[in-house]
Amino acid sequence: MAFPSDETTAEVIASRLRADGIAARVDRGLYGSSTQVSSRGHVTVLVDERVAEEAHKVLGTKRREESPPGPYARLAVALLIVALVVGVAAIAVTVAAR
Repeated sequence: MAFPSDETTAEVIASRLRADGIAARVDRGLYGSSTQVSSRGHVTVLVDERVAEEAHKVLGTKRREESPPGPYARLAVALLIVALVVGVAAIAVTVAAR
């Protein structure tokens, strides 16, 4: 996968891959159904997983390293769960008080 900043760049990347015999397609994500200019990172060039390494070699790029969520992301999820539980409890108390 490649994550270009705009659709034109994505099409150029996909075209370069196709020229080397690698099937590639451009996915415009949430912006695919309109003519809006997409936000940075919302355009993706997709290739088959089996040829991903070859595609990286053609483009001269590296595979993105997957990293575990950081402590702030974990804290945000925990706070979200607590807020959800408090909200459900508040609704239950309100319904029971009627």
